[in-house]
Amino acid sequence: MTRPLTPREADALRYKAEGRTDYDISAALRITQSAVRSTTKRAIRKLGAKTLDEAIQIHNQPTENQQ
Repeated sequence: MTRPLTPREADALRYKAEGRTDYDISAALRITQSAVRSTTKRAIRKLGAKTLDEAIQIHNQPTENQQ
């Protein structure tokens, strides 16, 4: 079972899915590039994914409430 993402974790995944760099994401979220990497890794773990691409797919899947 996956744990819910924080708004920052969700934003980081969304920006990664758009192909943005850690530098671009750090500027958009006003955090360091290191924090972007940590936030992304935390989101991947929370979603039970093994890769960033898998995490993005899981995050973008509609939930039962969205159907």
